Order: sequence, then C-alpha cells, then structure tokens
Amino acid sequence: MDFQQAKRRKERGQTNEEFLNMVFENIKDFDEITITVRQPDGEIETWYSQDSDLSILGMLEVAKGQKLREMEV
Repeated sequence: MDFQQAKRRKERGQTNEEFLNMVFENIKDFDEITITVRQPDGEIETWYSQDSDLSILGMLEVAKGQKLREMEV
C-alpha cells in the first residue's frame, strides 16, 4: 500500500479501491452506473455505462438530491 492509500484509509476508514469493492460486493445487479472521480491533480471525470445523456443527468440529479437530504439531518 502506498502513502496516499494509507492516508485515505486513516482519514476515511478505507481506500478508494476498498470502497469500490464494497459497492460491488453489496450491489450485485444493476442496470446503469455513473461514477464521478477527482484525480490528485484536481481534474474531475465522470464515467458511465449508459448511452442516454438524459439517464446520466437524471442519475447525477438523484445523487445530488440524496446528498442534500443527508446534509439536512
């Protein structure tokens, strides 16, 4: 494990790889997936499995709404 991964594990309780493994272990079957990542240089990229732009935007909007509700509590 390199320094960055050790730092993430200490700060967040898990590395990014451990987080993704946990997601895929808990969600065995899904129709679509959208993942947004921020690289160490600050660049933000979004990866997705679906072809529909509207579906991608809808999933991101749902994620935004879920996070906003979590922040209200």
